[in-house]
Amino acid sequence: METITMKMPPKLGSALCLLLSILSVQLSRAALPVASPFLSPCPQVFTPAIVDGADASAIIVDVQGPGFDKAWRVQSGPGIQNIEDVQLEAYSAIPVEQGGAALLHLWLRTENTLDETGKGRMFVHVRKNGVDFNSSVIATLDAGSQWQEYYLPFTLIGTYPENGAVLRLRFGYPGQIVEVGGVEVLYYGKGISSAQLPRTRFTYAGREEGAKWREEAQERIERIRKRDLQIRVRDKNGKPLPGAKLSLRQIRSAFQFGTCIHLPFISDDTPDAEAYRRHIVELFNAASPENDLKWPVWLGEWNELAPYSPATAIAGLEWLKERGFHLRGHVLVWPGWKNLPKFTHELRDTGRAAEILPLMDNHIREMGNYTRDLLPEWDVLNEPYTNHDLMDLFGSGVMVRWFKVAREAFPDAALYFNDFSNHDQVLDAAHVAHFEDTFCFLLANGAPVDGLGLQAHISGQPNDPERILATLDRYSKASGGLPVRITEFDIRTEDEELQADYTRDFFILCFSHPDVVGIQLWGFWEGSHWIPMGAMYRKDWSEKPNAAVYKDLVMNKWRTSATGSTDGRGLMCLRAFHGDYEVSVEADGRRTTTTFKLGAGDTPASVDITLE
Repeated sequence: METITMKMPPKLGSALCLLLSILSVQLSRAALPVASPFLSPCPQVFTPAIVDGADASAIIVDVQGPGFDKAWRVQSGPGIQNIEDVQLEAYSAIPVEQGGAALLHLWLRTENTLDETGKGRMFVHVRKNGVDFNSSVIATLDAGSQWQEYYLPFTLIGTYPENGAVLRLRFGYPGQIVEVGGVEVLYYGKGISSAQLPRTRFTYAGREEGAKWREEAQERIERIRKRDLQIRVRDKNGKPLPGAKLSLRQIRSAFQFGTCIHLPFISDDTPDAEAYRRHIVELFNAASPENDLKWPVWLGEWNELAPYSPATAIAGLEWLKERGFHLRGHVLVWPGWKNLPKFTHELRDTGRAAEILPLMDNHIREMGNYTRDLLPEWDVLNEPYTNHDLMDLFGSGVMVRWFKVAREAFPDAALYFNDFSNHDQVLDAAHVAHFEDTFCFLLANGAPVDGLGLQAHISGQPNDPERILATLDRYSKASGGLPVRITEFDIRTEDEELQADYTRDFFILCFSHPDVVGIQLWGFWEGSHWIPMGAMYRKDWSEKPNAAVYKDLVMNKWRTSATGSTDGRGLMCLRAFHGDYEVSVEADGRRTTTTFKLGAGDTPASVDITLE
């Protein structure tokens, strides 16, 4: 057996026999196109990467697996902090093309775990080798004591040379010993769709029809998202008018259903841009810029990627505000070097890092001068769990400073703290604890934090809804009930049925929680989405199943429309969702139409209409 417990540099030049190799297809893959075998799977192609000092080890062991006799045995101690603290890496052996189909196949089993489910876990992704966060496939896999087989088909999101893509298997979950073997990645190219490849169908606890958590959530929705409404109709003399016909239509939800926006599309005149704007107005009542207000983008450092400019950003925000959108800014401070402007790197490298802080203050104030009247909400601090370079340099108190400067720049805006992988206290225990510790630190030190942002980028093996609800309850208790917004929701899977079902359940669980004020997608169209498979609309604007689910909930089930007649008291009574309404009244040839807002409240709301 070979034991390796230190971080080793990847052997980029070696003949790696795993990732994206072309292999002959067996069993259920026999009918698929066959290419010449390249190299057989072998565990030695992996390079262990273990963070210095981490309580973890990775060794190759002899096993009697289903078709293999060697496997990696990875142990994570109970004090392990992050899933990336112990991982295995392998690099592509051949060039691959964007749009090519591939298949990841592996076996997993657990020898020991502290998890109450009795299963160990492994996180897996395939992405560009280097600094990149866009994955062609991403999933969290689990297994019990017996070997569990997984097939994960995917489509390459980029073109990569030999060694240009990386497969990472991450094991940093506390107190577990797992084994992984028979790992192979097969590359089929563009001659076949990934939908034709074998797939392990993932699911999640609570997906089944009649799930108790969903029934309880529907009861909460009825209680917290609706209110009793009385519409009273009188004649011109002020007397109740029985038998008047009413038609009530909700035209906007109070709950904020949003998306990030690529603002250059707002002023573009292409057919796709026109369709983009049309769908925005049809589907959403809230939005934020995707990239336009990030500091480097604002300074023009991304202009080679898109026609970004402050003028384009402001014009796009004004267009959205004119149409009644709730707008939020993203982002004032993203405190990792890779997300800061180039000049901050120069200051750091020349020993003038102290000059960065006043320049950041000025940037926040500048954004206030430009957008104060357009943006009633901002992400002030973004992703400090992985982007903590400035806190390492200046101390944790600098986060409080940023919120206080933001309050000066935006006196009336809601100021949010935003992070990712903070929605499941079981699978992401360390990240959830860091998020909670950070907002508690901010509040205890006088930072004007008005809300918590949960990005909720969901993998191909989705989180159980009850675990997310429990995490929301935990934050509510710790923060005293701060508002929560889901800021960047998407689901990275090519299993469109799973994607649609989880979209339904995720929206139900969030809509049912009293602290959640809105859900924002991180894009909705495949033609402008950081993870194209996560979109609701394909490149040709055809609707995916998750779009149909979204529309059914947001525009049908969670909107109130009613017709009827007033009773002998001149009243029509009903229970309705919070939001904006239009009501038409007709009696004796007379007709009037009016609008009103229905807000939250424990007592019935009354709307009085006089028919002249």
